[in-house]
Amino acid sequence: MSQSYGPLVRLWGIHPDKLPAAGAQAQDLKILLASILLETLPFISSVPSETPSAEPATELSSSSELWKHKSAKSFDGSAAPVHVFERNVDSETLGAVAQMHPELGVNPDRVQSELWALRRSKHDGKKEEGTAAWDEFVRCFKEQHAEAEVAFTPSVLSTALLQEWDCAGIEIQVEGTTWTDWTLRREESVHQLPGPLSKRVFPVLQATAAALDGTEFLVVQIAIRAADDATDEAAHEGAIRAAYTSIERVRELEDGSIEWVMGTTSDAGGMVPMWAQKMGLSGQIAKDVGFFMQWIGKEREKGKDAEIIGDLE
Repeated sequence: MSQSYGPLVRLWGIHPDKLPAAGAQAQDLKILLASILLETLPFISSVPSETPSAEPATELSSSSELWKHKSAKSFDGSAAPVHVFERNVDSETLGAVAQMHPELGVNPDRVQSELWALRRSKHDGKKEEGTAAWDEFVRCFKEQHAEAEVAFTPSVLSTALLQEWDCAGIEIQVEGTTWTDWTLRREESVHQLPGPLSKRVFPVLQATAAALDGTEFLVVQIAIRAADDATDEAAHEGAIRAAYTSIERVRELEDGSIEWVMGTTSDAGGMVPMWAQKMGLSGQIAKDVGFFMQWIGKEREKGKDAEIIGDLE
């Protein structure tokens, strides 16, 4: 799959005026979802799948050599190490994308580079301490992503579903894989930043899909730009509007293990300089693996009383 850069899955996000109409039909939604998918798959598929070298900050051999391996981290709660990568998409490249798509309303001369931080971990796929089974991943990330995120992530204070579109019956084929079970939602989450920093509200357009063979699913979240009233500061007691765009892929591998990959680019806004944000981004997303594995283990102990996974065998 060739590498390309599209206009949608970007940190500059999508303008509220470009969101689908409330009653959009499946054929109109399919055009948007296909565009998101065609941007997402080449980007996430370029992540090296081999075991990284123990030497940090070295470029791994891959078809594109775009991702730099930064480190391998271990966290309480997770039996698997978490490999952290970074990738920079330069401002010149993004400026060219903006120039090709004037409908975005993005000034090509003011576009900044995107630093993508990504983590990759491989899990045994069992309902045991330190790992999680396939149906638990599906429930917590494909089906109830927002609910699970606020439950296991300490920095997430709340989430809200603002709008949802009916994607029933939509199927999209890309290179032999049929993607189905689509969802499209407008959501926002409120996060508490470290120390004295103000809360941040992150509005996103979230699309999810699963491979028809049941071995893989995707969660794509695209920042929603300012210029709407749904997420003003007053509604969140002074929370500052921020932005993140992310791609998450969970898939079963041939050896029966589960690969969990998540990459994001973000801007916390406010007075936090971008260089400081970039320094801490990869480490922060890596911690989520430990948070999730600790939480899912405790939820299993609750049995049927577990709020999100209680009905799973």
